[in-house]
Amino acid sequence: MKDTAGRSPRIERIRHSLAHLLAMAVLKKFPTAKLGIGPTIENGFYYDFRLPGPIGPEALPELEHAMQQLIAEKLRFRGEKVTSVEAKKIFQSQPFKLDLIKEFIREKKQLTVFSTCPSSIAKTTDLKRITNNCFTDLCRGGHVSQSGEINPQAFKLTKIAGAYWRGDERKPQLTRIYGAAFERTAELETYLSEQEETQKRDHRTLGQKLDLFTFSDLVGPGLPLWTVKGTVIREELEKFAKQTEEKWGYQRVATPHIAKQALFETSGHLPYYKKDLYPGMKLDDATYYLKAMNCPITMALFAQKPHSYRELPLRLAEYGTVYRYERSGVLSGLL
Repeated sequence: MKDTAGRSPRIERIRHSLAHLLAMAVLKKFPTAKLGIGPTIENGFYYDFRLPGPIGPEALPELEHAMQQLIAEKLRFRGEKVTSVEAKKIFQSQPFKLDLIKEFIREKKQLTVFSTCPSSIAKTTDLKRITNNCFTDLCRGGHVSQSGEINPQAFKLTKIAGAYWRGDERKPQLTRIYGAAFERTAELETYLSEQEETQKRDHRTLGQKLDLFTFSDLVGPGLPLWTVKGTVIREELEKFAKQTEEKWGYQRVATPHIAKQALFETSGHLPYYKKDLYPGMKLDDATYYLKAMNCPITMALFAQKPHSYRELPLRLAEYGTVYRYERSGVLSGLL
């Protein structure tokens, strides 16, 4: 069985377990580190930390080696439900875990912890002994039974990045360490080789190299300037798309680049995406926003007259420019 992303439960357990082993390795190197979260992701896992100082890629091989040593110790993973009082006591020196505990209490979710322990104490029920001798994390589970089930040559720590706690730029910035992990060494080697080839063909690199687009500090980050060559490619892509849309029964429309605040309140975007919008412009009759998505204005166009079910399916298309105030690290290229 695989999940909706095509991942097997076994590889998910391996990746989740490796995230815990990464946290153990980081705590061994930085005993005062504060722990964020460590979920699985496509092709691997990551863990967020607040460290006493910055680290670079040169630290990754050392952490990898420490994780491989932990795998060789055949540590046991065990989970159990705890009360809010017990959870707060276990994580009293971990502010981000305490923040999560508050959220779980507020949402009335069951609190569970997973401990990674030496075999000698893996079966004890003494929570104090577990806390003192094992690595314990606030976690819903999904782990291997013991670390020896993990292939020590089938994972690799790949990169370090910055990440705000809970994705909020007003909260502390943490250090995020990413890892790739698979069941077999050959799968990891194939993935790393593909990543290397992908980097060579990264459009952000090729765009500059082939003189397709550029950026200017005077214009601003994340705002591409298309050159003559790049514009030719862009227009050819649009021409192909328009031909395809016509074949599929789409009709083209055009809408403004700005709209009133009331529109984005009605659509529901403003309360949830305001931090991703450029600041509103107060004009004579209302506050206007640069559009960050096309659909609300297109829906306003649709609503200008009554429609019959006989018109359905109604397919409208537009190449409308959208503007999003996305911070560094969020931008993913010229989508």
